[in-house]
Amino acid sequence: MATDSNTHTYNREDIQRVFASWVADFRIVSEWTGLRTGQDVEETAAQVKVIAEQEYLGAVHIQLASALGKVKKAAVYRVSTSAGAWSADRPGDMYWDHEDGDVLKLYVEYNARWDQLSTTTQTKFEEDHLKGWGHRNFEGYGALNGSIDRRYPSRAYGLERTSYQ
Repeated sequence: MATDSNTHTYNREDIQRVFASWVADFRIVSEWTGLRTGQDVEETAAQVKVIAEQEYLGAVHIQLASALGKVKKAAVYRVSTSAGAWSADRPGDMYWDHEDGDVLKLYVEYNARWDQLSTTTQTKFEEDHLKGWGHRNFEGYGALNGSIDRRYPSRAYGLERTSYQ
């Protein structure tokens, strides 16, 4: 059982419950756009869940980008370990319009716990669990407007979704 600095508790099952909602959102947008296969959704979701279960995840971004790389829409899921007072929302509202050439990308932000690991440990974790993931510097969503529209809690652990359009 994990305890954050505010003495809120959660465990692995709480993380798994919360990530079931994230997976549902990821599956909805993938199927709606046709930009990810079911197998890819399952494999990618398992990789992100491992990061979360190890408590290295700060946020995960789902991005709809044009063929030129411009982000058109995004949903950012920020981890909270003090989500105990949140009311739970249902997954959904991920029906994004898309055009030929668009791609559906994921971007993961690590947290301070990750930053405390040695470079060797980070590299080993990525080799073992994140095959095919690249690194990049993310510079934000520029002119897109963001608003918090969903919260997925289980006891003190939760994801808060901000949608950018």
